[in-house]
Amino acid sequence: MRARQLWFGVVLILVGVLILMSNLGFLRWSFWEALRQFWPVLLISIGLTMLLAETRWVFLGPLLLVAVILFAALNPEGMPLGLGSAGGGYTVRRSASYSKAWDPSITQGELELKVHAGTISFIGSPEQLISGRISYRRGMPIWGYQQRGGQAIVTLSSGKTGRRLTGNDGYEGSIALGVMVPWEIQLELGAGKLLGDLRTVPLARLTAELGAGSMDLTLPDRGIRGEIGIKGGASSVKLRVPRGVGLRVQLQNPIGSHNLDAAGLKKMGNYWISDDYETVPSAYDIMVSLGVGRLELEYISPLPQI
Repeated sequence: MRARQLWFGVVLILVGVLILMSNLGFLRWSFWEALRQFWPVLLISIGLTMLLAETRWVFLGPLLLVAVILFAALNPEGMPLGLGSAGGGYTVRRSASYSKAWDPSITQGELELKVHAGTISFIGSPEQLISGRISYRRGMPIWGYQQRGGQAIVTLSSGKTGRRLTGNDGYEGSIALGVMVPWEIQLELGAGKLLGDLRTVPLARLTAELGAGSMDLTLPDRGIRGEIGIKGGASSVKLRVPRGVGLRVQLQNPIGSHNLDAAGLKKMGNYWISDDYETVPSAYDIMVSLGVGRLELEYISPLPQI
């Protein structure tokens, strides 16, 4: 019983500390990918604890687990075990660009992004339907495009790295969405950051799934009553909203914290609602489900009308 209590106590403390450090920004997204390399150490730690349960060396099992996780935190790129490039070292970052011109036959855009890890930012573009530049170390990002009637569908996914024992080094880059058509956006990010200033983009619907990381998104005021759904594990979400945009927010599994009441939203049943939600032309229904994390809402000044 003593060994079991010791081991589970250490694990609970580790999980709590890691989640806290991630939410506070002390751990990079690459840590969570690097940690996947070391999962067999969990089995070794449990085995050592069982073997040494009746000795004074029982602490060696949990100590090994702590040491490996600390190593992963300090070396998020992983151990250079000679399993990658011919020299066994790290590869240089490369970049891949993509762009698609808009034509009048396109009346709606859809973006589907599925990336293991990285930092991706979004902005508006008055010129192209979509354009992007993504840097990477391994696994060139894969872009796809098809058009169905007036709907243009753009996809971006992680390429294969050909490596099993080291994590994806992560993508870094930006994507510009055309401001001439409304967009539906589907985002899946295993670990990392999603950043977006979409004030000029007609955003009709957005769904985002985050494993561990953060989102900082600025919503538009383009006369659209849209929908936003955000799911996350150990994640923090910040929404910046132009004044005059109505909100109705529903929190599911609200284990974490939020500032919706301080931001001026009122609790009505299962929703937090702004006073102008029913009357303004621009409004969003927002559903947020975070395992452990924080939802923060900030009102900002709208863009000047030109």
